[in-house]
Amino acid sequence: VFSMHRKKHRSHTTERSTMASSPSHHHHSHHNPNFYRGTSSNHPTRFIILMCTLFFLGIITLSMHRHHTFYGYSKKQSPGSAIRNPNSNKISEECVHSYGSYHGPKYSLPGVTVIEESTNNQCILESKWMRVMQHAVRLTPTSSIIPDWLWIDYHDRINVLVEEPRDSNHNEARWLVFRQTKYALEGRMSLAVIGGIIERGETAEVAARREVAEEMGGGMNCDKLVSLGRFRTDVNRGMGWVNSFVAMDCIRGGNVGEKEKSTEAGEDEVGAADTEKQDQVALNLEELREAVREGKFLEVQWSNTVALALLHPDVLQR
Repeated sequence: VFSMHRKKHRSHTTERSTMASSPSHHHHSHHNPNFYRGTSSNHPTRFIILMCTLFFLGIITLSMHRHHTFYGYSKKQSPGSAIRNPNSNKISEECVHSYGSYHGPKYSLPGVTVIEESTNNQCILESKWMRVMQHAVRLTPTSSIIPDWLWIDYHDRINVLVEEPRDSNHNEARWLVFRQTKYALEGRMSLAVIGGIIERGETAEVAARREVAEEMGGGMNCDKLVSLGRFRTDVNRGMGWVNSFVAMDCIRGGNVGEKEKSTEAGEDEVGAADTEKQDQVALNLEELREAVREGKFLEVQWSNTVALALLHPDVLQR
């Protein structure tokens, strides 16, 4: 473009010189002061400035388009806008990205989670496993609003340390754990306790008994199930609550857990059998203590449940 402009400018200059040497043209230019305005010396500078301006405007427009495409926004839902029910002051359930419907617990804290027309609460992504939210949060009455507090709604879960059933061959208390790996463990092996999701319609205790019956081959029924507490997975991002238990006085056989399983979950059931290989291991009390001290339970939920069990008086007396 610049090359063509230079050629055109040179042709205008030549034409101007020819016209200037002609008396008639000289006379015309004398009475028309605007004749040379289109070919003045500052015209190329204005042209370059205009082209640079258009170039940078194009870059900005392209960047904004890519940003909106990456985050999945459309004209119906602009970045940071909440999807609202006009008849309610709550955020609707529609998500920007959905890979299935999430039916687990959904969290907000009255007086801290800000739900107003001017805030940016919205669902970013959901699947049957979890829901990622953008919350607007005011931590104290006088503090400013944090508009982009990312929060993860996740199903509440149970962890159970199970005592091995005793028989005539051994009378020493031993505890059943698994040796396995998981996707997030960097290929490392870990000791683990029984764990699972609390399905819709279940209490934590019902879910714990069901998981014990399902994961201990042949089913298992435990007379004594002691709660060790309920613990938040992540205090800033949520990710559900973990209910820890220790199960004692167990016998093999029976299907109590399956009988107590709620039928309300139905097609919305989330939990599934582990796909990773598991090897069951029986440890006495001292071996269990040693495993905790050496960090052999690599997930914080597992190590928390076992450590709490080892402090419980009912376990210490076994």
